[in-house]
Amino acid sequence: MLIGKAFYFPVVLVVSTSDSSGFSQWSLLIGFAYYLYKPVNQSSVLVCLVEAYSTPCFTGTYMVNGVNGNGGGYVVVSNGNGGLRFSLNGNHVRIYNIVASIPPYIWIPLLVVYFSLLAYSLWNNTKMGYLRILRESRVMELGLLIALTLNIILVGAVYVDQATPRYYLPGVSVEWSFNLDNSTLIARLNLNNVYTLLNATCWYKPPGVVNGFATNGNSNGSNGVNYPLETLIVDLSTIVAIIPRSVYEEYFNNRILEPVPPVPAYLSVYEAIPVYCEFKLDKAVFKASYLITFYWRDLVVRSEGSRVVISNPNPVSINASIHVLDLKKGHFVYSNNMTISALGEEVFDLSSYEPGVYRVIVQYKMLGLVRSRIVEVEVS
Repeated sequence: MLIGKAFYFPVVLVVSTSDSSGFSQWSLLIGFAYYLYKPVNQSSVLVCLVEAYSTPCFTGTYMVNGVNGNGGGYVVVSNGNGGLRFSLNGNHVRIYNIVASIPPYIWIPLLVVYFSLLAYSLWNNTKMGYLRILRESRVMELGLLIALTLNIILVGAVYVDQATPRYYLPGVSVEWSFNLDNSTLIARLNLNNVYTLLNATCWYKPPGVVNGFATNGNSNGSNGVNYPLETLIVDLSTIVAIIPRSVYEEYFNNRILEPVPPVPAYLSVYEAIPVYCEFKLDKAVFKASYLITFYWRDLVVRSEGSRVVISNPNPVSINASIHVLDLKKGHFVYSNNMTISALGEEVFDLSSYEPGVYRVIVQYKMLGLVRSRIVEVEVS
């Protein structure tokens, strides 16, 4: 019974080497094999991993993924509080339900008394002449039995080890990708064939929120300010969070940069928007965060023949004014306002103007700075 765990006997005895929630250190545990006794609910069990030189065992609440226990899949062992400890290949484990625990202050004295009685009986029979120690084989057999039993228990060939094992840990990892053009954040989960994705929610924290709390007093409780994002499950391991344009506008309006002369020729300001996601799995809840990064940049104004193309590389719309100066006549021939959409462009065509050279000035306000872009267009 002491080595039954290695051979998957119906009943097993194991000595614990550390404390657990259900028994104390050095307790003698009695377990029934999983194939002999299956509890209705998941319970505190003994999971033994069969190895070449030892068979370490661990206690906790087990969860079987795939074929239960012996025969395939994974056996996931938790710490009893819902936290994942590790996962073992179901082909190499033995599962026993702990049905009784005998504390050391009971079984150790009983074992001492048992061997003491055997020793006394042996000594008494020898004294009365019934046995001759050096000639009786049963005396040697008894001595060998005592030595083997003590060796098995004291050396610890059978034990319950509560330490973190060296085996495969089925963690969860995530790979992020962000596309500014269509404003989508993609999260691809690596579930290691252990977990199943059930649901996912993502949110962001607006500017002015520090450590989950609003610094401007606009808080919705102790959890701080969270703004949910539309989150879609694409497949069994991929989700897509859609970032609305209002998020960029909020960060854009929060960025106030004082104009510092001389005004830099090209504006490039780094921005980072924190996004948080919670993935509900069948056996756990996985949380992760990602920083959406991009740059606030100047408008790009270029001439293409008689046309002026104004491109906006920012995820927010920009209001601008356009002025056309006739260099030959020396006065403005056109002035108007326009809005360049987010990540879009506007085209201003001068082909209907009289032949000559025109200077096109595009002015706009960008993060507190009044910016100008100038190009010259020749109309023939």
